[in-house]
Amino acid sequence: MIETGQVIRYIRLSKNIKSGNVYTGILSRPAISRFEQGLSDTTTEKLFKIISNLNVSLDEFYYIYNKYNTENDYDFYNEYSQAFYLNDLETLKKLRNSTDKQYKSTNKVKHLHYSSLTDLTISYIMKEKNNLDSIKILKKYLLECNEWTYYELVLFTNSLDFISEELILLLYKRAKKKLKYFTQLRKYSNEVFSLITNILVVFITKNDINRSIFFYDELKSSMSETNNRMYEKAMMIFFKELIDIIDTKKTNVKNVERIIVLFDYLDMPVKKNQCIHLYETVKSNNQII
Repeated sequence: MIETGQVIRYIRLSKNIKSGNVYTGILSRPAISRFEQGLSDTTTEKLFKIISNLNVSLDEFYYIYNKYNTENDYDFYNEYSQAFYLNDLETLKKLRNSTDKQYKSTNKVKHLHYSSLTDLTISYIMKEKNNLDSIKILKKYLLECNEWTYYELVLFTNSLDFISEELILLLYKRAKKKLKYFTQLRKYSNEVFSLITNILVVFITKNDINRSIFFYDELKSSMSETNNRMYEKAMMIFFKELIDIIDTKKTNVKNVERIIVLFDYLDMPVKKNQCIHLYETVKSNNQII
């Protein structure tokens, strides 16, 4: 594992910044040497000052730090998401076993969550009864967590298929203030869109018109007026069409087909298939041929 000081040294040298410009008034010369060799650590307050002197944001430092260390949450979610969309049970079982083993050896709660999440996903794909213990682990953590960060946001998004509608509404109500903050951070705005989108899909699938309209409005209000991403705008149009079907029991096939074709243009086959499946589900729920 690469130590914090070694990552700091890499950043400093790559920017060609002298140590005196970074550490003056923070660390002594001997302490600098030990720190950058990974032989000693420093306080959080001093680390923040060092990072600031390197002209690096905390988000950027975290990204670079993770790049040099193997234990990366993004790696788990990337592998998990791909396996989930492909119904790759073999990969999901390996993930469940490896995260369970990591939890037992490190006692880090995130590995317990990852193991529970993959366990529930395997049952979901195999159409088996969910492990109540796995649901309890995720439910208990999210309910008892008062200060949500990016971690809880992503965990909630990936747990939606395994918790009740009532719990989804309760957790969303708790998280809503934090979501407003996340939408202001460009890095996290995609996750906010993903969360509300997935909640909206839950209620569209249930043919719940009132909650579908509510979360459609929530999704719309979370988007920046200057947001020009074609994918997000296409999804908003698509959801509007589905809500109109639920409300009027009529479908505008041409509008829906235009959106589906757009996903071919954007080279998003998984999203295209998901939208087709959701569209067929809505038509079936409303007895539309």
